[in-house]
Amino acid sequence: MSFFVKSNAASGTDDPFTEALVSMSSDDPYTFVSASVLRNSDIFAAVNIIASDIASNPILCDTPIFNTMVNDTPNSIMDGYHFKYALAVNMLLNGNSFAEIRGHDLFFIPNNQMTVEQDDVSGRLTYTYSPDGRTKRQIAPDSILHFKYFTKDGVSGISPLYALKDERQIQSAGNKLLTGFFSQGIHGTTLVKVHKTELGKDAKENIRKALDEATTGDNALHSMVLDDSMDISNLSLNTDVLKLVNSNDWTTRQIAKAFGLPPERLGVENAHSNSEQSNIQYLQGTLQHYFDSFTSELSFKLGHSFSFNTDKLLSLDPKDQQALAVGSFTGGIAMRNEARAKIGLPPTDDGNVFLNLDKNGAENSETGQTINN
Repeated sequence: MSFFVKSNAASGTDDPFTEALVSMSSDDPYTFVSASVLRNSDIFAAVNIIASDIASNPILCDTPIFNTMVNDTPNSIMDGYHFKYALAVNMLLNGNSFAEIRGHDLFFIPNNQMTVEQDDVSGRLTYTYSPDGRTKRQIAPDSILHFKYFTKDGVSGISPLYALKDERQIQSAGNKLLTGFFSQGIHGTTLVKVHKTELGKDAKENIRKALDEATTGDNALHSMVLDDSMDISNLSLNTDVLKLVNSNDWTTRQIAKAFGLPPERLGVENAHSNSEQSNIQYLQGTLQHYFDSFTSELSFKLGHSFSFNTDKLLSLDPKDQQALAVGSFTGGIAMRNEARAKIGLPPTDDGNVFLNLDKNGAENSETGQTINN
């Protein structure tokens, strides 16, 4: 048996530091990533933006029962929004997300409760569900929804975080530098000279701790009292380094790139595109690929065609919506009632007609009648 996903690999400890250490240092793309990575604000924002847009747009099917399953009540304990949101978050963080199909219900399965194996010869997949780490139950492949975004073999997913190991370490080091600076008040590296004595290691450590307690935290900027046996001075602090750390947006851009987001979605100014171009780029270059990873799996396992309704993402301000509705009607793309519905107007009795304007500006209905201006 070839073992390619072992979600339990890093989830056997309750120590947040250990979980963070494993997720930061592991070279295994299939290692379970703990929620500690969401302490990085850029990663949190990227995951939240994509997962929210996946969850808030309905997935449409020609069979009503499937629309209800996916968008409204997938099961008795979760609504459709949070069901899709949880699936998207786990897919982004771990590369894979799972839901079990039980009749007309869908049940979300956390990644650390699922183990997937593939036979080397037959290629057959085995899904083993272990909710408490002791009891185990195998689930047939056709009864499991297995969502993945980036994959090398078509059966196992890899998280975008796998490409961000170095960037996360750089950003973490920079944040620690800033935290250390501000926690020391106005002091940089303090140099203490004690005259006419030889201090052992423990004595030096005691003096250092006493000085830190007297000059940092709540005691920052307080007065210090010294005798003539001691001198204190500060080593110069290069504030240019702090400015560089504080203004550097390179890691943010790298995180946006790995998740396929336009940089401005993470608060980084992009001088080469306006808001409209950015929205189109985001929908076509980013979300569409995430949408396809969901709809293709749903269609494959449930045997029906699925697609996302992106009307919310394409919503415009009222003036632009009205212009778009009028243009779709006069251009013969939409019927009058369809155009009215786009701007929130009720249907009319004669609204189920298409209309075109000829080169002279005359209105030609679908029946061939001409209305002179």
